[in-house]
Amino acid sequence: MRPIAVALFALLLVSCSGSKMLQSSLRKYNSSIGYLHDCPKSNCSRTNQVQVILTKSPLDTITTVSKLNGLVLPFLVFNYFETNMKVKLGQSSIQESYDTFFTSSLADESKRSGCFNVTNDVRNDSIYTLELSIDTCYTVSKYRKTTAFYMLVFAYGWSVSESGSPAQTKLQVTAKFRKGNKLIYEKQYVVNHNQPFINSRTANSNNLRSDFSTNMVEGLSLSTKECIEKIVADINLTLYGSVPPIMQGNEEPLSSNINQEGNQASVNNGQTFENNQDTIPPVKTKNDQLNIGDHVTFYNFNLNSTVKGVVKELKGETIVVEYESFGKMKTVEKNRTDIKKSIAF
Repeated sequence: MRPIAVALFALLLVSCSGSKMLQSSLRKYNSSIGYLHDCPKSNCSRTNQVQVILTKSPLDTITTVSKLNGLVLPFLVFNYFETNMKVKLGQSSIQESYDTFFTSSLADESKRSGCFNVTNDVRNDSIYTLELSIDTCYTVSKYRKTTAFYMLVFAYGWSVSESGSPAQTKLQVTAKFRKGNKLIYEKQYVVNHNQPFINSRTANSNNLRSDFSTNMVEGLSLSTKECIEKIVADINLTLYGSVPPIMQGNEEPLSSNINQEGNQASVNNGQTFENNQDTIPPVKTKNDQLNIGDHVTFYNFNLNSTVKGVVKELKGETIVVEYESFGKMKTVEKNRTDIKKSIAF
């Protein structure tokens, strides 16, 4: 009985020290954080220059593990130990600097769906300034380890199992958009994202922990992407005055200049925007011969996807389009250059 008692005591010690062992093990794994470039390209002028300044980032230096409530069932024939741990993502699990990733991804997105260029020029009154403060950067997940020990009359044995849970990310960023010393708008962006963990169980603990760490990094990456897309969309609206047209095929970007000076506009969702006075010359495209009842497609920034609709009214360069959203029919006014005629669907 003494060997059995020693084995039970050893298993109990292992279960109690699981968080420290897991934290030490996770230090061996780090993943590259990538950015998915899948937004449609905007067909607009990029003469405006925006300097990006990141003033604050609260991401922890290292990935940490803390113990949660577990379960111990010490029976004579069957003994069960369950250790639950909370893992919080830190910079040590990411190969690239997260601060650099955020700013460089914003610059890349501006070249794709943005109507501006990010510049590193010294701050002055002739360019716009985007000051970013990452107030919250919190990615956590749950890791479970179970140990079962059974004892029969002439034999005994044990089994160990590990599993991971989905990663949950909360990202909160405050943006201040200025021209010179003039504050154009200030807005807070909050993103909550749940990243599923498909490979939740495996016989190889090393592979499991590597996949587990990578999944947390991917959750942070997708949250960052969502936040950046919202920031770029708001800057577009400020500088462009409307939703920018989408690049169709190999068309060249618009060469029209957008007026950088403007009057104060009304408040929209807590934001104050500049109202540009210059009008953008219409661009002749294949959409010039639209008629009521024609089927069209356009990009919806709120849905982050291409939407199908039907032309309901023609107002010169403005088209009223009816489309379905979450089971309800809605209408939206779009510039003629923002939509594309399509076949019936």
